[in-house]
Amino acid sequence: MPVVDKDRGRDNSVFIAGASIAGLFATYHLARAGKRVHVYEAQAPFQPAERTLIVTPTFLRLLDFDAGDAILHRTDTFELISRSASARVQLSEPDVVIERSRLMRLLAQRAQAAGAQIHWGARLQMVHNHRPEPLVHVAMGYKERTLPASCIIGADGADSVVARDTGLDGFERVALVQARVRRPADLPPNVVRVWFDRALTRFFLWLIPESEDTAAAGLIADSLEEAEQGLQRLLASEGLEVIEQQEQSWVPLYPLSLRRPSATPDGHVFLVGDAAGQVKVTTVGGVVAGMRGALALARALCAGSTYAGELRPLRSELFWHAFVRHMLDGFSDADYDLLLRLLNHRAVRVLGQYDRDRLAQAVWRVFLAQPGWFLLGLRALARGLR
Repeated sequence: MPVVDKDRGRDNSVFIAGASIAGLFATYHLARAGKRVHVYEAQAPFQPAERTLIVTPTFLRLLDFDAGDAILHRTDTFELISRSASARVQLSEPDVVIERSRLMRLLAQRAQAAGAQIHWGARLQMVHNHRPEPLVHVAMGYKERTLPASCIIGADGADSVVARDTGLDGFERVALVQARVRRPADLPPNVVRVWFDRALTRFFLWLIPESEDTAAAGLIADSLEEAEQGLQRLLASEGLEVIEQQEQSWVPLYPLSLRRPSATPDGHVFLVGDAAGQVKVTTVGGVVAGMRGALALARALCAGSTYAGELRPLRSELFWHAFVRHMLDGFSDADYDLLLRLLNHRAVRVLGQYDRDRLAQAVWRVFLAQPGWFLLGLRALARGLR
């Protein structure tokens, strides 16, 4: 749904730091609603690193245009593997495999076509949240400029300068590494393979088909060294042929809190995407969550509502992801074995029907379908808290 500006005619210029997916999605909707939007992006020319991402169908429902060649592939089955057990979950609606850099360039084109101005090669140096109007320091080539900005949106990633200078940072971060590989013959092109191995990571490892011929292998871990070592062990154990390494990244973890601020109290500075920690920490996926945060902010700025109010559904979703993540952090390899053995037909149906961006709707349905999972999770949560 397009965002309608109820406040046309006033000084409604917006300063956005960072041409990230969330930042560009907010830019597109604000510009379409009549806001004067200026995006300051350090890259010039704009060449975001390539990375294969998998998102739920919610991604497509958030767009009001065709994602075009940003979509690489679709998958409809998850194969879950622990130390001595395995299970499959069939999705009622396929997941979408996308290419990050193509999506970002598409969003930039859409934002500019809507009237936004994107200043390439402009690196944000510092934010001063002075009254009555904040100031931003931007380096553009050999020149530095100090600009007033009554509304600042920090969309500058996990290392956000905006979050740092306004006291809205402090997220725990984890490392993500990934490589493009030849799709192995034993991996059907519609199946995503996921391993749980506590010796390598407290999170998980994955192999995502991105075409008939290629796939993306990767994992998340607490440190970059741990992630790189885990990826090498995965590649070796599965006999995967590497085509190219993809860019490493740091991902913020949304905390177990419904009160985490995403804006300064004076309402001048807002955060979206990774800068706001808008990441589903069960899967460490931030594309859809960041887009939802961007859309919530665009609605708030255009309708005169509050960002906190518009964010409430997303906050609830991220809270449940954080709660489940705390449970999983207490899991052992034996717990993952039991988890998969307990996966019955009713639980499989629930997991297939409710995608990862509807966990708040699914979590109690899953526990009712398999009460043993709830008891297993509570024991692991208590263990983790100890």
